[in-house]
Amino acid sequence: MEPTSTDGQINGLAVVLLLASDADRTAAFYRDVLGLPLKAERHDGRHTHYACPMGGLYFTIQPRADLGEPPATGYDSLQLCFTTPSMDTFQERLARLGVRALHPPRAFEHTTFTTLVDPDGRHVRVMTPWDTKE
Repeated sequence: MEPTSTDGQINGLAVVLLLASDADRTAAFYRDVLGLPLKAERHDGRHTHYACPMGGLYFTIQPRADLGEPPATGYDSLQLCFTTPSMDTFQERLARLGVRALHPPRAFEHTTFTTLVDPDGRHVRVMTPWDTKE
């Protein structure tokens, strides 16, 4: 059940929208490397973009051109963190695809993670589910 708010506070996150210089190439990375079930969409006279539901979120990749003015360039402080049930199996997938991570899997608190770079230079973390059992 979604939490409700009676005092105007934020009670959820609905959409993750990535702006891409080449939406086709960026969508291919998230679809082919990470396995997201992205589908091409086109409406409202805009360029083709890619989207899929993920749990309670809507994940979408859109061309930067649809924004009207380009966003600031430089380091992107947003970091996406996806989960995988098996880091070993995910590493095998990367090897099959010829994709190199920035570093081998590392332990951090209650998870293990590795970091990839998407075609637009964003750091993308893939981690095992957060294990709070101790």
